[in-house]
Amino acid sequence: MAESINQVTSISAGEVLKTEIIVNQALIDILLAKQIISEEELVNSIRKIRQEQMEMLNESRKIVSFNR
Repeated sequence: MAESINQVTSISAGEVLKTEIIVNQALIDILLAKQIISEEELVNSIRKIRQEQMEMLNESRKIVSFNR
């Protein structure tokens, strides 16, 4: 039976984040260049997502008490 060697490549969280930023920027550039979305639509969407994230964060910070 042949042994297989699994190589594990470690990628830092920073590298993953940088890659995500680059990919997202490339996608945004393509959408804008092809006039699929306008800059105004993009900005409004970013604002909406930030607002939703803040609401989720605020909800997660609420203390829940249990009556036993």
